[in-house]
Amino acid sequence: AQDHPRLLSVIAGACVAAGGNIVDAQIFTTSDGRALDTILISREFDRDEDERRRAERVGRLIEDVLSGKSWLPEMIEKRTKPRRGAKVFRIQPRAEIRNTLSNRFSVIEVEGLDRPGLLSEITGALSDLSLDIASAHITTFGEKVIDTFYVTDLTGQKIDSPTRMAAIKNRLIAVLEGTVPERGGKAKAAAE
Repeated sequence: AQDHPRLLSVIAGACVAAGGNIVDAQIFTTSDGRALDTILISREFDRDEDERRRAERVGRLIEDVLSGKSWLPEMIEKRTKPRRGAKVFRIQPRAEIRNTLSNRFSVIEVEGLDRPGLLSEITGALSDLSLDIASAHITTFGEKVIDTFYVTDLTGQKIDSPTRMAAIKNRLIAVLEGTVPERGGKAKAAAE
């Protein structure tokens, strides 16, 4: 698909809405502006036919959302409500921004407790912050997620303002903690 600022957020959200748990992803933007995304979703069913049907459902939902036929927020909310009695691990959220790892991009690394919809929330926040994701490397180790994003501002420059870097870091920590206000104003509380 042609790359655009919210493409990764839409794809990740559609995967969650269709019941997929993203465990690994490699995201790249080609020199001609197309997105090349490889996403690994954990297996849910024992039977291959059931997995094929789920993969088709995920693909259709991504197409429907990109074409405007479906609206993700309500579908994601239904899928991401915390389950009662679910055991929750504590992982200290972390967000770092480095400009020394790449000549062209600022590198943002986030680390925290995984939950359904987290990748969609993180990439949505990066888009809200007017950042362009050129490449992303998504990794999940059990309950822990370590995601790395190669970004620029909308003019193609690295993020070098200390104030802007602090605002990005604070927003990402809030996303990882689950305390970012949802669109429409109400705050989303972290699962306890």
